[in-house]
Amino acid sequence: MKCSSRTGIELWGALPTPFLPSGEVDESGLRRNVHHCIDAGLDGVYCNGLMGEGWALSHDERRRVVEVIVDEAAGRLLVTPVTSAPSLDETIALSAHAQRVGAAYSVLEVPAAADSDQDVLDHFDAVFAAVDMPFVIFNPGKSGTRESTLSLKAFAALCERPNVKILKTTADPHSNNQLRDIAKGTGVRVSDPLEEHFFENLLEHGQALLYCDPEGYLYQSAHHRPIEEYIRLCGEGRVQQAKEVFDSLSAVRQVYRKWIIGPLENGHMPNAALKKWCELVGMAGGSVRHPLKELTAAESAELEHDLKQALGTRRPD
Repeated sequence: MKCSSRTGIELWGALPTPFLPSGEVDESGLRRNVHHCIDAGLDGVYCNGLMGEGWALSHDERRRVVEVIVDEAAGRLLVTPVTSAPSLDETIALSAHAQRVGAAYSVLEVPAAADSDQDVLDHFDAVFAAVDMPFVIFNPGKSGTRESTLSLKAFAALCERPNVKILKTTADPHSNNQLRDIAKGTGVRVSDPLEEHFFENLLEHGQALLYCDPEGYLYQSAHHRPIEEYIRLCGEGRVQQAKEVFDSLSAVRQVYRKWIIGPLENGHMPNAALKKWCELVGMAGGSVRHPLKELTAAESAELEHDLKQALGTRRPD
């Protein structure tokens, strides 16, 4: 499976789904966003998840989003759609469609209704039996404690399934390190998706990819790729210089924490703010779908001001 990485470390981004004023999916905007991600040096994109308002999309729209992104990426980006759905049959159908149109992986969430490890494994095994393609497992941390939703035993069993290639985990650092230890030598790659953790994860834990939150395309552009730069410097053994580049993003990270990841960690969907930020860097954003609310004029102005202050004199291009 090819990627565009020039550093040996893959960088992915979780895309929003842009909507037209009519409420329809903005297909030309999706294509524009794919180009922005290519220009920003990303290796792949994730779609139809939380950042993509996947819960608000019909199954036909979810399929069409994948088709448009794969078509526009034309092999220049790997594409990974979330294909989990309320029923097993729907999950299988969406996964089969993703495989058919050329997605690199399908993304399966740990089923919330599972009562045991065996329930979790049975669910995933049913999908793997029906659709023979590579899969990403998304392991959201438990609300409140942030400990791993997946038990260590269940994850160890999943690492033996040849279809499982990546674990995206938003659990606490202790749980994530336990999961990394289990994955060693199995070929399954474990990613904490937060860029603010990535420098330590890269150096201390050998995390081989940053998969998958929006920072890659929010922080980088065709002319400024600080994440790629500090990854490259680390690979060259120039750790102090890499740390300086990493630290140079601290003001932008504060904006991201205020508007995107902080609200998300507290149970508030940040899609309206994400879309506004996308528009400020030249991407398509548009409106959000019910039950989400748009930013107020004051909030929109505040976000723009915060971003300009964080970037200083450099334009968010």
